[in-house]
Amino acid sequence: MSTQSDVILKQSLRKIEYPLCAKEALGRIVELICGRITSIKHMDLALDLMAEFIFYEVDRRGNKRPQIVTPLQELQLLEIMFEYFNSIPNEAARNSVFLSLFSGTTAMMRSGILSKLISIAVGVSSPVILLSASTWMQQLGCLSANSCKLAEALVHDYFYLIPNAKDRLKTLPDICPQFTANFLTAVAENYYLNSRKDKMFPPKILLEVITMWISENSSLCISAQQKQAALPPGAIAMEVTTPIAGLLRWCILAPLYNQESELYCHLHLALLNSILEIPQTVPAKAIYAQHTIVPISYVMYYVNDLKNQGLNSEQVLNDEKLQLALDRYAQAIQVALSMKAVYGHVDDLLNQLQHLPYNKLLNIVVNTHKRIK
Repeated sequence: MSTQSDVILKQSLRKIEYPLCAKEALGRIVELICGRITSIKHMDLALDLMAEFIFYEVDRRGNKRPQIVTPLQELQLLEIMFEYFNSIPNEAARNSVFLSLFSGTTAMMRSGILSKLISIAVGVSSPVILLSASTWMQQLGCLSANSCKLAEALVHDYFYLIPNAKDRLKTLPDICPQFTANFLTAVAENYYLNSRKDKMFPPKILLEVITMWISENSSLCISAQQKQAALPPGAIAMEVTTPIAGLLRWCILAPLYNQESELYCHLHLALLNSILEIPQTVPAKAIYAQHTIVPISYVMYYVNDLKNQGLNSEQVLNDEKLQLALDRYAQAIQVALSMKAVYGHVDDLLNQLQHLPYNKLLNIVVNTHKRIK
């Protein structure tokens, strides 16, 4: 496409009222990104079309627009994007456009549109859009700020605003298990790590839904690893992070933060059952050792708090909440290591666990696996 034809294309799109011009622009973007012959020039033009005619971020001169789109325009744009993505039959082409629209450099700026689009896809069951969102999360990283922000937006929409979310979301793992698994990985990162007190613990309805999902589908946590994402030619697939370590952290730390809901017991059991059914691979790829180390520092914070309250060493060791947390930790480590589901520096994991206060089960687990090594 010549420079002159680029100018003509933009001029023709400018004659169409926003956001109706977005529909025509999306068609041209697909041609530029997914055509037989692609180039840096084609990609640059596609990015220009996205900024001006889809997201309304710049004017015809490339200057940032001072005004924002109205709620009605945003709703119209979402409808156009929803219908367009559902009309693209080729998964690789759909993912290519999705990844370009919400690239790592623009995703945070466009997070409002993205979260609303995915929220709609969850509500009206669009597996093709959810699958593209799943691929996007993997390529940017399920633990990245972008993925965690998307997860936070979905929690707001479906677990705070909607009272019967459990019924609405029951079938989400059947509609798109890959997206559900990646959502779980991201949402697990949003709790039991955050210093904001109002966001420290997951809402009860979210805990209920997650427990239900994993209890009823023991393979859900590794679903995103079971299917290779369809990517554009030359793209490198990023490693998938499962939600197992993050959700186990919830269960381990819950007693230390006085979160006494029995749901944590049920979730813990569901996660252990899930690990037991993970197919063994060489090398292992289900649980990253470094992620399983995270609870250690939080347990030690709790221990130091007890000591600061004047408790002696024996009283600390006899603390019921501490021992429950360590029991759950030990159970998780034992099952994960026995199933050969942990990858990374397992020796470092075992060494770090030895820094924790004495727990009979944890001591047996660590010593047993050290002997095996």
